[in-house]
Amino acid sequence: MFLMLEDLGNRSMATGFILLGFSVPSEVKEALFAAFLLVYLLTLLGNLLISALIVISTNLHTPMYFFLFNVSCLDIGSASNIVPRMLVGLQVESNYIPFQECIAQVFGFVFLASTEVFLLTSMCYDRYVAICLPLNYRLIMSRRFCILLLAISWLVGLLYSLTFTLQLARLPFCGDNVIDNFMCELPKLLKLACGDPLANKIVLFALGGSVALTTFLVIVMSYVHIIRVILKIPSTEGRRKVFSTCSAHLVVLAMFYGTSAAAYLKPPSISLGHENLNSLFYTVFAPMLNPIIYSLRNEEVKKAARKAMHRRQRAL
Repeated sequence: MFLMLEDLGNRSMATGFILLGFSVPSEVKEALFAAFLLVYLLTLLGNLLISALIVISTNLHTPMYFFLFNVSCLDIGSASNIVPRMLVGLQVESNYIPFQECIAQVFGFVFLASTEVFLLTSMCYDRYVAICLPLNYRLIMSRRFCILLLAISWLVGLLYSLTFTLQLARLPFCGDNVIDNFMCELPKLLKLACGDPLANKIVLFALGGSVALTTFLVIVMSYVHIIRVILKIPSTEGRRKVFSTCSAHLVVLAMFYGTSAAAYLKPPSISLGHENLNSLFYTVFAPMLNPIIYSLRNEEVKKAARKAMHRRQRAL
């Protein structure tokens, strides 16, 4: 196997990594290539369609769908950051990735994922205000406030990812440079760091844990209040109708936090044996599933889609 190493003092520093990807026969790789290409195209199509629907449908010009539009853009970016390189890896025998490109992929992943978690938290706050403080909804969730939340989400995501990636790039990587995955993923990279860079690792996990814990607590507290209000509604139909306005958001949150927690909220020395499947789900399949979930479980989106189709039919 061809390894790129650079002498630094008495140590050879890795200038790139080998992504093992999928250890399957070539015939299976061809099938995987076709399947993942289809998933990627569906991801682009689904998120572009729901984004276009939000733009052209006036009844979707609300804070919830303002944030959802940005989440769709992030999902397109997340898939595009990982899947094309993965598809290349399925077509070559030795999938070598330079160190700078690997760090850039980590930066893109952390930036898009952290920005998305802030936006999902903003959507959660929007649902809290809509259900628990309905009389003050328009006053609180004003256009200016929504733009402020959006700007904070993107800016904090950018600063967080820059800090995170620069800290990662400071780690020394020497000797073995083989990553048992189809992408440059943080837990696998930390295992390859030589020496004992404990301080850097502590900073990395402290950064990740602080963002995850803060946003998780905001989401939990918001939904505790939401559920309390829903339970006070006397009729079953009323409870069902109110809960349906946030059910899709809950499903997306469960997918996002469930797979992310399984992959990242554990020490890098512990292996659960299914890390690559987690990576595959939240980088390849989740961006495809999100627009489907918001479409199938949301009457407003389905109603807007029917109106758009009727307008197109009349135009023809």
